[in-house]
Amino acid sequence: MKFKRTMAMVMATAMMLGLAACGGGSSSGGSSAGGDDEVKIAYIVKAKSDAFWTSMEDGAESFAEEKGIHLEFQAPEKETDVEKQVQMVENAVIKGFDAIVLSAADSNSLAPAIKKANDANIPVILVNDTMSQAALDEAGAHVETYVGIDQYEAASLAGKYAAENIKDAKILYLEGIAGVDALTQRLEGFKDQCGSFKIVASQTAKCDRNEAFNVMQNVLSSNPEVNAVWAVNAEMGQGAIQAIEQGGFSGKVQVFDFDASPDDIEAIKAGTLTGTVAQYPNLQAESAIQACLDVLDGKTLEDHIVTPAALVTKDNVDKFEAGEDITAQ
Repeated sequence: MKFKRTMAMVMATAMMLGLAACGGGSSSGGSSAGGDDEVKIAYIVKAKSDAFWTSMEDGAESFAEEKGIHLEFQAPEKETDVEKQVQMVENAVIKGFDAIVLSAADSNSLAPAIKKANDANIPVILVNDTMSQAALDEAGAHVETYVGIDQYEAASLAGKYAAENIKDAKILYLEGIAGVDALTQRLEGFKDQCGSFKIVASQTAKCDRNEAFNVMQNVLSSNPEVNAVWAVNAEMGQGAIQAIEQGGFSGKVQVFDFDASPDDIEAIKAGTLTGTVAQYPNLQAESAIQACLDVLDGKTLEDHIVTPAALVTKDNVDKFEAGEDITAQ
């Protein structure tokens, strides 16, 4: 581990003059401080705009404190600010972090920044979001592993449930941000289970609650027959629910989304959300940090460190809230 840290510092120093002019995207998160001899990890995610990311931050901070790690949890203000995230990765290289955990805001654009980390001998661990292998290959970059769920299979849980429980479905698909592979997999994982559904519309709402509200409102105005929604994140699911309620369609549209945020859980109990996919961000954080420690110790990692996912519905929401394992249900 000490050898990798020393080499990382040497390479980072050599890059300082070339990269310093890029500026620094300021961290919007906290840090678990340690001494000079302790492992230093930059944990960079897409945003802190919803409960999923704050839950991941809590899990990361807690595990880092337990392990005696210096952790800096960083994120742009918006998930669409890819350039700011690129700067954060580059600055982590300049500062000589021992490892970088990254949830990439774009499946292609982060590849050159990852290559700079590779050149500085700083391992990069992907969490929650994968990268395009073609983009990594083109940049000559590599990552040590991906930590997270199988996005496609996790979304399939919701799709199978919807296909079994909704007759004559007329569905709106609320897509996420273009270029993010995980969001594409969530869309396809659900859709592939629901081949008999009539697709009324499939539109992006950029993972934003307000945009989802507007899209849902417009679709209901022109297509009041819509009776199902799949949103690839919780913020869009909540926006859809608000539009449904304000438009007088309560009880007529079954909504499914991804992330099992606190708002989602309350909505399931209230009957306004039919199902949500939980992916346990705190466990992802722990596994990602442990992967950093393992690779710094010279261990070879699997290409994909799989973390659990589960579908939360009215039938198991109480167990989920109680912390019981519902992944096998």
